[in-house]
Amino acid sequence: MNIEIKVNDITLGTVVSQAMAWDEDEGEMAPTGENVRVADLVARDITNRIVKDDRWPTLKEKVTEIRSEEIRNRVGPMIDEALEGEIRQTNSYGEVTGRPITFRELVVAEVKKVVNETPNSYNSRDKGTVLQIAVRSEVQKLLSAAVAEEVAKLDEMIRQQVAEGISENTIAALIASQLKQQSQS
Repeated sequence: MNIEIKVNDITLGTVVSQAMAWDEDEGEMAPTGENVRVADLVARDITNRIVKDDRWPTLKEKVTEIRSEEIRNRVGPMIDEALEGEIRQTNSYGEVTGRPITFRELVVAEVKKVVNETPNSYNSRDKGTVLQIAVRSEVQKLLSAAVAEEVAKLDEMIRQQVAEGISENTIAALIASQLKQQSQS
């Protein structure tokens, strides 16, 4: 038995199929209206082989760069549309609830929620909202640093006085005057 297949007039521009994409409304794949040509398939195959092969690092880098730029060019408008468009909130069953909101409104609402919530740790020592706890922690750090700095200054002053042989009463009087000056400022 001898099987013979003849294919005539195929060029790089020959259409071989329709491009398909997921249709969220229908829940299935649907044609996009764009044609897939032989050149598209050849380019995709060459790109995949070059990206996986380490024999031509410069070419691999250039192809990867071009591919990334093409992806950015195609995905960028979709991201812009998602950020600028309206979002419909849904319940756990996927049913639309409430009014449409923008992405910005959604982010602001989530930030407000996080800032005003209280930690749900059962045995948490910290009381207040997340924001209050964060502010309190930062104030404590600053206060600790300021106290440590002042103690270091007093320590140095005491060491100098001891080295010069001044009595303990004089040192106590110097520390008291130093603390008084700082409390007034």
